[in-house]
Amino acid sequence: MKVIIKRENIVERLPYLESIISEKSVKEILSHILFEAEGNTVTLTVTNLETALKCNITATVQESGNISILANKFSDIVRNLPKDSDITITSNSSNKVTITSNKFKTDTQGFTKEDFPTLHEPEFGNTVTVSQPLLKEMLRKTMFSTLKVDNNKPFLNGLFLNIKGDIITTVGSDGFRLALLERKLNASCEEEIAVIIPNKTTQELFKVLSSNTGDVLIAPSKKEILFRIGDILFLSRIIEEKFPKYNQVIPNECNHRVALNIAELEVGINLIRPMTEDKSRRINFEFSNGLLELKSNSEVGASEYQIPIEFAGDRMNIPFNIDYICEFLKSLEAENIFMNIINTKSQVLFKPDNDEKHLYITMPMRV
Repeated sequence: MKVIIKRENIVERLPYLESIISEKSVKEILSHILFEAEGNTVTLTVTNLETALKCNITATVQESGNISILANKFSDIVRNLPKDSDITITSNSSNKVTITSNKFKTDTQGFTKEDFPTLHEPEFGNTVTVSQPLLKEMLRKTMFSTLKVDNNKPFLNGLFLNIKGDIITTVGSDGFRLALLERKLNASCEEEIAVIIPNKTTQELFKVLSSNTGDVLIAPSKKEILFRIGDILFLSRIIEEKFPKYNQVIPNECNHRVALNIAELEVGINLIRPMTEDKSRRINFEFSNGLLELKSNSEVGASEYQIPIEFAGDRMNIPFNIDYICEFLKSLEAENIFMNIINTKSQVLFKPDNDEKHLYITMPMRV
């Protein structure tokens, strides 16, 4: 194989490719990028056996063929070359790879496609197209709530994606909190899609998606899901579990509905954060007539911040994990939120004032 690639054509793809590479893999081949050259295109492929990513770049192909190159070494070389560099990659029958550019030359050993894990594209009978900005919003506002550690509840180690008709919904939950966002599509999905996408996939997919333009084709199969974004093909396994009936934890009624300005709430939280315990991360929301007091207490000291509110009734103290509150506030695009409170021990429902289809539920901490 012999190809000439412009640095500018490949450098922006490297972060996507590297993010899939398995750092702790016992198989060396999983640390490689597979190059396949034909016509005027080079196809780059990486996989960690659970997720795979392919993308095409334009190149001058002088001799078609395929070879793999160790990803981190190749990336370091490309990033350190001058911006307008051409990169020539040559491989021979013994799989020796030579990379040259300007005054630079290096040799390394690669593998052929036959040594690379086989990536089959399953049959996808059901597909739907979603705008990239919309899908990115869906991920950003819900994926932070998923369970990040492995336990006996694998169905919480991913984001639930449901597309029914022209309604798309994403739900993330770790068992103590839940984030949900619902939107309407321009097109309708013929068959319902209901899959749990692993955390690693949603994180890497979020990086690839554009926040401004373009569409993404979504196609699930029994065990995998495909995302096609322009010339990037993102294939991932799905979590073959049933997602909990999340609608059952959404409260229909509340005893108190409190409006809070997000900017002021963030100021108060940031000011008292240094005095929260590192282990418990507890912040107390203490409600009394016309006042919300944010309080924290630790071995270092105690702090509080007062916010005038419209509230009437008996004094209430609701302890939350401060990180759970901050992560939700960070996902918002609103000026105010509503807290819907049943009592001090039941789940609390948060909603931005400008979006009825976006909600966040969290349980109070145990006292």
